[in-house]
Amino acid sequence: MSDKCNCFTETLERVKSHLTEQGKVPDGATEVSFRWQGQTHMLSNGEYAPVNPKVEFKFRAPKKGGGHARNMTKSDISILATHCCYCGRKYKKDGE
Repeated sequence: MSDKCNCFTETLERVKSHLTEQGKVPDGATEVSFRWQGQTHMLSNGEYAPVNPKVEFKFRAPKKGGGHARNMTKSDISILATHCCYCGRKYKKDGE
């Protein structure tokens, strides 16, 4: 087994081929670009997933006097992946 995986690159290439073959990108189109949304750029060395899962959460907060707020509170967080979500291989951190 290789020391590094190329799962994200290979998956993006498969998506590109599939969408092109299905006609989602018309023949003759120019400046065609495929990239992961929410890409991560780490300033430290080591391995990491180029895209990390994002969890969106929302809720209706309780009011002090009873009942609940009219508007929903919405937020999200990103989770730094420690393993490849495709092959399960653990990413190596600095010094490992």
